[in-house]
Amino acid sequence: MVMIRQAGPMDVERVYNLVNSNLDAYFAPDVVNFFLMQWPGGQFIAEDFLGNPVGVICGSRLDGGRASIALFAVDGRHRGTGVGTQLLQHFRRRCLMEGLTRIQLEVRTTNTRAISFYERNGFTRTEHLRGFYDGVGDAYRMVLLINGVNLSPSSSKGVS
Repeated sequence: MVMIRQAGPMDVERVYNLVNSNLDAYFAPDVVNFFLMQWPGGQFIAEDFLGNPVGVICGSRLDGGRASIALFAVDGRHRGTGVGTQLLQHFRRRCLMEGLTRIQLEVRTTNTRAISFYERNGFTRTEHLRGFYDGVGDAYRMVLLINGVNLSPSSSKGVS
């Protein structure tokens, strides 16, 4: 069982450690601070019953009623247990409450587990971004329409 709560300034070091031990890129503490300052309500942390962080989602508000998931990490020992789904549900609810209409993110084309997770949660691939990661790693942009009316699954077939 985990508890999801809004992350705050006191969580920066814990979020930083979780993200950098579970994602394949390095993120400085200033990155986490940026998201906290840019949109305090769009940052959530999942903790186990002892208060240890087991997942985090960091988002930013964009123009046009959009939100972006910039960092999303679940500790490897807790993947497949529903932590990521709970974090995503909290993030989606916050977006809905603030009148945002869509959530977007980028994910490595090679990260099939994450792509499957996002698709199960209603995201569709809308764009193939060549060289998105450091000029060499490709990404898919994926989008979720918050009101439940999403792009048809067949639209993702055109992404290559």
